[in-house]
Amino acid sequence: MSAAGRRFLAPRGPPPSKSRQLVLAAVALSSSRTGVPLAESFQTNPLRERASGRVHRRTIHLPPGKSRRSQASSSGAASGEGDDPSNRSVTGPIYESGDRSVKVELFTKQGCTLCDKVKDVLESVREDQPHSLYAVDITDADKEDWFSKYKYDIPVMHVNGVYWAKHRLSTEEAVAGLGEARGGDFAERPGEPDAGRLERTEQ
Repeated sequence: MSAAGRRFLAPRGPPPSKSRQLVLAAVALSSSRTGVPLAESFQTNPLRERASGRVHRRTIHLPPGKSRRSQASSSGAASGEGDDPSNRSVTGPIYESGDRSVKVELFTKQGCTLCDKVKDVLESVREDQPHSLYAVDITDADKEDWFSKYKYDIPVMHVNGVYWAKHRLSTEEAVAGLGEARGGDFAERPGEPDAGRLERTEQ
């Protein structure tokens, strides 16, 4: 048996039963042969958890190292204070058009790479489809309602206050949606995410 296996089997407190010793020895031997760390041998099987009714949450979109941005840190970020760029709110205009009849809101946060891709698509059609683009940072202290709805799904986009799209946006979708908005006949798209509502119904 490997040294790692002997250390793992070192008794702590009352000695384990003989059957448990045999199980642990078998796992340690398997680990030494396959190279799979002992800790991974005891990880929960996701399929078993799903069958038992447990729900696996997706990653919440939060700034690195922060649970939520406090009002104080939001105020400091807005004034340019603070040393950590990950604390800085990104809420505000990204670019504005002389024709402000079409306003796109991008629900985002600091460090959202998918949001950057959406911004690139929108900017690429900006000349042919004039519009203004504003960022809404869902981790701001005063954006709690938006955080509750969109925390698993950014980027999310609105046009003139109406839900448009989530996750990604193609050039064709951008041209079509902005064209509809400029013509005054943009219709809300189906499928707007609302994580908070789903979580409440699960309780």
